[in-house]
Amino acid sequence: MNIHIVGSGSLGLLYGGKLAAAGNEVTLWCRREEQADQLNASGITVFDSSGKKFVVQHGLFQAQAISGPPYAIAKADAVLLMLKQHGIEAIAKSLLAKVVHGNRQLFCFQNGVGHMEQLQEWLPEWTLHQAITTEGAKRTDAISVLHAGQGTTTIGTMGQKSDQVNTESDNPLEIELVKRLQGAGFEAFLSNEMEEIIYRKLLINAVINPLTALWRIPNGELLSSAERIAVMKLLYDEAVAVYRAAGLSYGQDMWEQLLSVCKATSGNTSSMLKDVLEGRVTEIAWINGSIVRIGDKFGQAAPNHQLVLQLIEGMNI
Repeated sequence: MNIHIVGSGSLGLLYGGKLAAAGNEVTLWCRREEQADQLNASGITVFDSSGKKFVVQHGLFQAQAISGPPYAIAKADAVLLMLKQHGIEAIAKSLLAKVVHGNRQLFCFQNGVGHMEQLQEWLPEWTLHQAITTEGAKRTDAISVLHAGQGTTTIGTMGQKSDQVNTESDNPLEIELVKRLQGAGFEAFLSNEMEEIIYRKLLINAVINPLTALWRIPNGELLSSAERIAVMKLLYDEAVAVYRAAGLSYGQDMWEQLLSVCKATSGNTSSMLKDVLEGRVTEIAWINGSIVRIGDKFGQAAPNHQLVLQLIEGMNI
């Protein structure tokens, strides 16, 4: 399968490396030409959580700078968009919109909500698919990634809804991509309940990410005191009130799931904390900001989410 991955950060390197090692034809698109050159020269090194590593030799995949000609993407069976929310508009307009032939099938791995509608506006000729991952990955240098925690990858078509998981999807490309992901060692699934999955992940991220970033702690330390858990519950209850006002389905066991995620990823550094520590723009506007915007639309205030939004954005000065 010919798979192009746009974005060579932690997820891009993890998925690109494992898919290439499993025999797929992989092209990685990098922001910096220097990274593309390094990958083409030295390959990708993937470490597991125990410190063991394997190297995906450079001949098993290709790396290309995003500034390069976009025509190669037309050959892709599937394009995996693995950039953060704040980077997708520029890439959509400068790279993907210039692809005028080929399958033009885009699988979007972004956190938060709102990006699918924007991408459909920017890329009307592309077919969009939603993707949710809980894989734990940390890029250690330009060509190396630590697979910090095994998660899941869920794939589905934008806007498709049903009452149960669709393991017999009628979309052959989604079926094939899930098979390829499974063959590369990922726990991958098909679903026709992507909206609920996305909003469940948004709720979890809207509690864990800003608090770990503000307190500068790994996920598990959120549970280390009653005071921290109380703040978590404050953000959780407020988000649930917004979801109820908007008629969004999120599941009745979400508080227990949230606590379980903190325990299961206890040693992990959240993506938002990584961004804060490295002085990068965070995804707060698309996570807690989304909670605030949904609340405003349906008349349900979310002042605590507004507060953490402003606190995190105040760090980007």
